[in-house]
Amino acid sequence: MDIKTEIWLEHEIRFVEIEGEWWGIAKDIADALGYSQTQAMTKHLKKKYLTSSRLDDMNRKVTLINEQGIYKAVTRYQRPEAEEFEDWLFEVVKTLRQSSGLEGFQIFRMMDKEHQKETMAKLQQSLLQPTKVNFIKANTIANKAVSSRHGHMKSLKKNQMTPEMLIEREPILTDTVDLMIAKEKFRLDLSVSKKVYEKYVQ
Repeated sequence: MDIKTEIWLEHEIRFVEIEGEWWGIAKDIADALGYSQTQAMTKHLKKKYLTSSRLDDMNRKVTLINEQGIYKAVTRYQRPEAEEFEDWLFEVVKTLRQSSGLEGFQIFRMMDKEHQKETMAKLQQSLLQPTKVNFIKANTIANKAVSSRHGHMKSLKKNQMTPEMLIEREPILTDTVDLMIAKEKFRLDLSVSKKVYEKYVQ
């Protein structure tokens, strides 16, 4: 198991590589951010951002946080150092990624899958009788909107989009799903696609 130690304001923060992804040791991050206990930071994070592992030089398991989880922990941190820590973290993780042969856009595509999963789950839970057509419609509208914004006559699929397009697609998909839910909930007489295109394309 590959472990690398980085220094931020005299705090040692260890990162562990697991299958090409770098995870930070939760205790190190909590100490650097000024938490009295690690659990005070991790209790607000979803399980998907956390894992545990027994490191070679330790007799007990430690809690690890993935990149997205660390950013979420930082956004909850209210002290002035938060922005400085986030900037430092971005550069460190970027360097670690490159040492693993993973480019930034590949990591983003992994995160994009999580957003897609969460958004579709929201649609499933909120509609009275969700069908496969609802999921296809939401993605089709988002794909067409972002494709049109970038001058494409035909709608591109996600695997054909640039990192910039994928970033723009996230809020469009979220708005599309939210509007689909509101339309059903309040029985609104409107075209979801038309409203989305009016906001993001025209």
